Amino acid sequence: MKREEVLNRIIEEHTKVIENLKNSVNRFQSASDLDENDTLDPDDFARQTEAKDLQLRFKQMLDEAEKVHVFALAEKNKEHDVVEDGAILETDTTLFFIGLSLPHFTFEGKEVFCITKDAAIYQSILGKKVGDKFELGEETLQIVAIY
Repeated sequence: MKREEVLNRIIEEHTKVIENLKNSVNRFQSASDLDENDTLDPDDFARQTEAKDLQLRFKQMLDEAEKVHVFALAEKNKEHDVVEDGAILETDTTLFFIGLSLPHFTFEGKEVFCITKDAAIYQSILGKKVGDKFELGEETLQIVAIY
């Protein structure tokens, strides 16, 4: 399994997340840009304020996602031999990418989990090498490759 192929799929999935965030920012921006001359009801002002707040929250999420996307793109030409940011570790059944958060997906028959430093498992796998084992729930997994 090639690192570049896995990363391309991760980047593809992350691009979908970014597009969804952009759509949310635009949707809430439109909702918050009501013409105040057309706004008659105090509830309209409240909804406009709520929409602006949501627009700003989604914009923050979008900005962070775009920063992480640059990180993922930069990782295409790198290789790792220990578990660290940017590494892809492979077990018999699972792939883990360290550095960004995404909903899990399947790639070539294996579940792919993307995790950040905030993930509970992060500290327990950091620095591990091929052949090392780690616990995931009640399951013990062995690292068969690191890319």
